[in-house]
Amino acid sequence: MRKAQLRHTRLTEPEIRETMDAVQICATRLREGVATELQVQVLRSTMDIALEIEKHGPLQGMRGHFEAAIVALVSIAARAEASGTWRPTALHWYEMDAITSALDLHDHQLRQLTAAELHSATQRVIARTQSQGGGHLRIVNPADLTTGSTT
Repeated sequence: MRKAQLRHTRLTEPEIRETMDAVQICATRLREGVATELQVQVLRSTMDIALEIEKHGPLQGMRGHFEAAIVALVSIAARAEASGTWRPTALHWYEMDAITSALDLHDHQLRQLTAAELHSATQRVIARTQSQGGGHLRIVNPADLTTGSTT
């Protein structure tokens, strides 16, 4: 019974912070112009999850903001990979604005979700990514997002 109650209650502040603090580290590194490929991938995955929540979650109307952030992240990644190897790149103001706005909205989204809804959205994104031949999923230590290590 307790497990069922936990899955159907809204996320707690510590749960939201656990998710958003790691994502904010990635956004900070991006803003500083030193983001690793992993950090940009974390931001992109977060936006994919936000879009999935938008489709099936209790809050709607933010799709355009999440899509603008994805466009910005794709553009940033293309510039960073232009030489054939990842090189952090400077950002355009509108890119950082789109990403910052979308992350603020995603934080708000999380406050309206249950653990079950977040888990379901995340699982749908993972399944879609894998079915489309997406990269290998790795379990990443949050400390790796700070240092840039991926081992």
